[in-house]
Amino acid sequence: MGTILLNAKALQLPVANGGIALAPSTGSSNVANGLNNTIMFRAINSGSSFQLNSQENITSDFVYVRPQNFEFNYTTNPSFISSSTGEVIYSQFINNPQVYITTVGMYNDSNELLAVAKLSRPLVKDFTKEALIRVKLNF
Repeated sequence: MGTILLNAKALQLPVANGGIALAPSTGSSNVANGLNNTIMFRAINSGSSFQLNSQENITSDFVYVRPQNFEFNYTTNPSFISSSTGEVIYSQFINNPQVYITTVGMYNDSNELLAVAKLSRPLVKDFTKEALIRVKLNF
């Protein structure tokens, strides 16, 4: 299904001013509405005033990211570490941390961030769990 939104004032502007010079009726009567249908049909049928692009090719690729049980078990959130001593504030996170994966960053060989994928809901991660995350790339 396609949807086209039209602005009557923009349609009636001359081509020199960025419009397409269709001169539609801006009235609210049934006669005016019928005239606008005819004007639009003739413009589309002739194809002389504008062009429509009705197709776009999107290439998709899937990348699988697998954080193993020994990886990504600590947070990068600075509120978990004391700013004065650099130690973990909450002792339960030292030996048995439980964090949530919310974002996956895609990097190139030069370690430059190219894309960011957000998970639909946070994924629990600790030393007992591995994860397999499928990232869909559209380009």
